[in-house]
Amino acid sequence: MKRLVLAGGGHAHVEVLRSFGTTPMPGLEIILVTPVADAPYSGMLPGLIAGHYAWRDCHIDLAALARFAGARLIPTRVIAINPGDRQVMCADRRVLAYDALSLDVGSAPPIGGIDGAMEHGISVKPVDSFLEVWDA
Repeated sequence: MKRLVLAGGGHAHVEVLRSFGTTPMPGLEIILVTPVADAPYSGMLPGLIAGHYAWRDCHIDLAALARFAGARLIPTRVIAINPGDRQVMCADRRVLAYDALSLDVGSAPPIGGIDGAMEHGISVKPVDSFLEVWDA
């Protein structure tokens, strides 16, 4: 049995899980490590802000998607990688061995170098942080 560890619940891993759910690969264990239960779909963010979509419409239930793919979801984050031993260390102190590792942990723009951005702007990435500020 080979083990694929997916670190993060971003767009690419959503597609990987969908693909394995549609076409399973015997002999492959898939583990999704992500601290979030629902992945925001950023392409629908403008429609959410405009009121065209509800929050649930714009989020992907990662636990349901993992079940569809036959994957195990571990609700924590990867904090370190040991490529020599092919292991990831998780925030919950779990150590996971892997045969293949994929990283899809999102992005956050470096707005600190833009005058006034920290005081007067709201970064859209990460989307969950933006939505918290937007809702407030």
